[in-house]
Amino acid sequence: MSLDQLRYELRLVGRWVFLTPVFIMASLAVVGFLLATMHVLPLRIAQIFTGGLEMLLPMAAGVIVASLVSYDPAIELQLTMPRKYRFTVGTRLGMVVGWVGMVALVASTFIYHWKYWRIPVQVQTWGVIPQVLAEQCTWLAPLLWFSAVGLCLALLLRSRMASGAILASLWIIEAIFYGYFIFIDWLKPLFLFPTTLAPTIDFWLLNRGEVTATAFILLIVGWFLLHNTEALLMESASEE
Repeated sequence: MSLDQLRYELRLVGRWVFLTPVFIMASLAVVGFLLATMHVLPLRIAQIFTGGLEMLLPMAAGVIVASLVSYDPAIELQLTMPRKYRFTVGTRLGMVVGWVGMVALVASTFIYHWKYWRIPVQVQTWGVIPQVLAEQCTWLAPLLWFSAVGLCLALLLRSRMASGAILASLWIIEAIFYGYFIFIDWLKPLFLFPTTLAPTIDFWLLNRGEVTATAFILLIVGWFLLHNTEALLMESASEE
């Protein structure tokens, strides 16, 4: 991709794509500061910060990806270009995941330094560097998962509202009924928020690997779905 094309894509996705994750973490930083001044238990503050990384940022990324994929004001022009539209979508997906990941990485560095990060039992005895590297899976696994699911939903439903609603429903189900994902074996690979909700589980590392593997499988599915880009033209005008 040329520099001019990259600049065009950056303008097309809009500032809200880049400001949303920053706003989320900045808001949590303010909330954390206020709670600290109120002498709230550090464990609760750590849960809020970890939840921001593991639960809020990935969810936001999934909704952003679904919005960018399901609606493009220049879709007719995009489909006539020599460069396949799936490569354009891949570029946008990479920008979203890369930017949200960068925000999460910077935020996690400060959170770990301030000792407000919930550390899973499985890595508590590790050295500092291995522990920090492993803890990046806290946000990376769900970030990839929500982005991949958002991509597939947008291509299947061709509606950013429906895709966002389903992503929100999945998020709520996990947050409320997370106990089932701890004790039911076939649900364990789908447990997206173990660091925030159950850091004492003994399968944290395995879970992070399974969630990441599932995300890559869904990304492959989404790549094949992008071969049928003409279906995007059927999007309802009400989405505009």
